Amino acid sequence: MILLMRSQGCIYFFFGIFAAAGLLCGAISLGQVYSRYQVTSTGIHARGTVVDLLYSKNSVAPVVSYTDENGTKRLYESSSFTSINPPEIGDQLDLYYLPEKPNEVELEGEGWFNLFPLIFFFTHGGVGFGGIYWLEKKRRMYNWLQQHGQEVEAKLVEILHGASKGRSYYTLRCEWKDPYTQEIYVFESETFSQDLSGRISVGSIVRVLIDPDKPKRYMVITSFLDT
Repeated sequence: MILLMRSQGCIYFFFGIFAAAGLLCGAISLGQVYSRYQVTSTGIHARGTVVDLLYSKNSVAPVVSYTDENGTKRLYESSSFTSINPPEIGDQLDLYYLPEKPNEVELEGEGWFNLFPLIFFFTHGGVGFGGIYWLEKKRRMYNWLQQHGQEVEAKLVEILHGASKGRSYYTLRCEWKDPYTQEIYVFESETFSQDLSGRISVGSIVRVLIDPDKPKRYMVITSFLDT
């Protein structure tokens, strides 16, 4: 099963990257939400005026002038660009700042920007953790089959060939007829990156481990292809 183990190792790594990216985005978002909460809950409320606009493609972010508790005029450049109800020069905006860090400002109503990384948490994290769950479920099923499965002999009916991103892959498709129910089951092996046509031919007998109660839970034994 060397080829299979290598293949699954690569897939684990692939999903692991997505899971790690999702966790990182989630951590960034939570950190931003917590930071905003600290400023808005313990900071000082002030009223500011939009005195300039920063542009990024079709979006704008405000530059806000406000006066702190000591009477000092300060400028805050927002990093939250938006094209939805964009601010205009002269607009009055509510904000919060920390007395000890007056340049740490949170504008009223821009907190939703802190949730933006959560989009990647759900998309990348969903792919990553969902893929790892699927692989683990399959691994546990294979372990169970190796201990409790029933071995049957299926006939190789086709070597499937496909391609993805310029890379070819091959899959064994086998058929087995249940001698008791006369029902025909179709089994497919894991995919291989090597052409198998020179190592096994259609009509060959392939060993398959099945769950006697649920033959659709199966494992095509391909260890002979590792040699």
